[in-house]
Amino acid sequence: MKKKYARYIFPSMLSFLLTGIYSIVDGIFVGRAMGDPGLAAINIAWPLVALIISLGTGIGMGAAVIVSLNNGAGNDKKAAKAEGNALFLLFAGSLLLTFILFLFGEPLLWLLGAKDELLPLAHTYLRFILLGGVVQVFASGMVPLMRNRGASFYAMCAMALGCISNILLDYFFVIALNLELMGAALATVLGQVLTLIFCIVFYMRKKNRIALSSIRPDKKTVFSILKVALSPFGLTYLPSVTIIFMNLQALKYGGEEAVSAYAVLAYIISFMELLVQGIGDGSQPLLSLSKGKGDEKSLKRYTQWTFSLGIGFGIAGAVIFMLVRDVLPVFYGTSPKAAAYIIYATPAFALVMALYGLTKPAVSYFYATNRVVRSTLLVYGEIVLTLLFIFVLPLFMGLDGVWYTIPAVQAALGISCILFLKK
Repeated sequence: MKKKYARYIFPSMLSFLLTGIYSIVDGIFVGRAMGDPGLAAINIAWPLVALIISLGTGIGMGAAVIVSLNNGAGNDKKAAKAEGNALFLLFAGSLLLTFILFLFGEPLLWLLGAKDELLPLAHTYLRFILLGGVVQVFASGMVPLMRNRGASFYAMCAMALGCISNILLDYFFVIALNLELMGAALATVLGQVLTLIFCIVFYMRKKNRIALSSIRPDKKTVFSILKVALSPFGLTYLPSVTIIFMNLQALKYGGEEAVSAYAVLAYIISFMELLVQGIGDGSQPLLSLSKGKGDEKSLKRYTQWTFSLGIGFGIAGAVIFMLVRDVLPVFYGTSPKAAAYIIYATPAFALVMALYGLTKPAVSYFYATNRVVRSTLLVYGEIVLTLLFIFVLPLFMGLDGVWYTIPAVQAALGISCILFLKK
């Protein structure tokens, strides 16, 4: 069992680890090339960009859960139908979302806090990202489906190729050619193109091909995918919703330097979030398959290993974060005032990293085992708590209330996770 678990978990962890490294390096390039305005602009635009990735991940993970549950129960025909319908949903969803963001991108950025010099910067980044909107939805959605077929290593290679090429192209476009945010966006899109090519090659193989009849949408199948997809979509997108309100309140209570500081802190905690999400997503096929078969012994063992890894990495990440907090502003090229904010707020965000080790695997566990209500409550309850704390805490604590919003939310979710798991 351990070898089987390792074959699923570690390629997934490495894939998300590379994605996390890319996000950190991406911020370093932009920060060094443009300083605080570049970091603030990309952070304000990110909630709209993240919609693209989250849509693909939600559909892909939702379909993967349905496929595994049906395979475990011996319903191979229903499993094939779910995988085919996922491709239909990825195509339809990507076209609709790209069209909406092209049409309303600039006013949405203005509502998110992009004013004065930040608006044209953020809009430039968004426009060039949208050139590859359909590609990014398919790339992020097909990787979970490949992993679900037991091709964890191949899925890792697909993601790794995209991430490594992103880093190299970031340096070339942002630093060497001085294309600033346009260059950062182009690097992201081209990296996703390479990931998608890997995915297409995988499904072109005879044994992996999906029949056209399976792609034809089926109302019941589509509904079942979307029902499960709500949780992984929310799990992936929620940090971006948090970014929206954190940016607005940081701007209000600390100015552009506070937004820049939060951008750096968000990059760092997103690294841990991606790592523990890699643990949750990697365990999903085994958890769903065991649940479909009714194999409670295997399900319990896989669950224990998943939470042990998540909590262990969360605590280790928090300790490392505290140790390197003084050098982070140097790497990102922030102003002295933003650097002071980063160092001051690090303990609060280190606590967030530790709590992620519990809360994020818990959400993955619940939707992987088709406990959709619990996973949905945790995911969307996080949004409600964030909205509550981000507006209430700063009234009493000023900018400190902004910094302590996410730790307070994660602490409340951690307690909820323990109660749900005990039940």
